[in-house]
Order: sequence, then structure tokens, then C-alpha cells
Amino acid sequence: MKPCLIKQPAGIGDVFFCQKIARVMMQNGYQIIWPLRPDIYWIKDYIKDIDFPTTDDDFIGKEIYDRGAGAVVDENGAFISTATADMTHNDGKIMSSKYSMVGLDYSDWQDYFKFDRNFEKEDDLYYNVLGLKDDSEFVFINNLYNENRDCDLLKPENYNLPAVELQYLEGFTLFDWCKVFEKAKSVYTINTSLNYIIDVLDTSYDEYVIIAHNEKNKTEIDYLFSTPHKMICK
Repeated sequence: MKPCLIKQPAGIGDVFFCQKIARVMMQNGYQIIWPLRPDIYWIKDYIKDIDFPTTDDDFIGKEIYDRGAGAVVDENGAFISTATADMTHNDGKIMSSKYSMVGLDYSDWQDYFKFDRNFEKEDDLYYNVLGLKDDSEFVFINNLYNENRDCDLLKPENYNLPAVELQYLEGFTLFDWCKVFEKAKSVYTINTSLNYIIDVLDTSYDEYVIIAHNEKNKTEIDYLFSTPHKMICK
């Protein structure tokens, strides 16, 4: 098959969002080679039909990977740098530029974001690690990002229900929190990669609030998500 090298080594949400680009290229007869930063290499265990080497590995096209930008697609192969699309093919928004660069519509990206859930690990996390039950009522809070936010919505003590907070747990990945996302009564989260997962799950929240980093970030991200939500800046 013809190789298609995709340059989007991180972040996690960007990788999730750009799955449609990879799958359309696969439908057109290309073999996807998508190097990931080593610390998010776990994605390969959940998205198994795409070749995810690490950026440290030897892979087809590595000689052009670091210096390459833009998109080149021909009958012999393809190179698509979604990571730099807003610098080479800016359509006014960072995320949609990744799609307009290759002439694709981003609006149904959710239909192409497919992953295998590890229900055994989800249950282990939900029941054994977090101590939740099938009838537990709780709010889910996520303040994990580069900085903590001074925001009342992210303070567990401000809710009548128990709060379950996202945390780094050895042996578990973000995908393993899917059961928690589905069972939560309400979600309050920094804008980050888990929002892309929530957008393809079967959920019904009393309230779903995404907290943007700033007004520019709100404008750049809010239009991507179809799950009913409120986006604010704090």
C-alpha cells in the first residue's frame, strides 16, 4: 500500500480529532504511519488499525518528518502535517485548518473517531479503584492541565453530590475513564482531550461545562463539540 505519513505527534485531543483524515486516506488505499510522542504511545492499544510508531523509532519517511510541513498527496505516497496546518493553510481557526488543508470537512469527525474500549479495565477503575457502584451519583471534575484553575466549578466542596476527579493512575489511560464519563451526572472540565472522547460516548448530563483557557481558545474549540454543553472562560 502507498504510505501516508501524518505529522501530529501530540496533543492527545488533536490526534483524536484528526482520525477522519487518517481513515479517509485509508479508504483511498494509503497505509497510515502516524508517529506519536512516546508518552502518549498508549493510544495504539485502543486504535489498532493504524500504525503508530513513536517519534523515536525508525519509520518510513523519517528523513522528511522533522523538517516537513504542509501536505503532499500523490499516487506514490502522502505526507500530511496537521500539526502545522494553521501556519501553512490557515482558514481562520487552528483545528479546522487541519482539515481544510487536505480539502476535507471536519464537521463529522466524530464518525471517524473509533477506538476499542477495554471494559475490564474500565470496570476495575470504576468499581475497585474509585469505589463507585452502579447506582452512584456523582459529578466529574477535571482540572488536570498545565496549570490549576482558580474556578469554583472545579472545587469538589461546591457540590451536593460526591465529586470524582480525574487523576493519573498507573496502569490506566484516559480511555479507561469512559465508564466514569458515561455514569457522571454532570461534568466540569478544563478544555482538553477528554472532551473528544465524551463527544462520541452515549451520555446525558444534567450539566456539562467546558472551561476554556481564554476567549481565543473558546472561539477555537467550542464549535467542534456536538454534545450539549456550555463553554466558559475562567
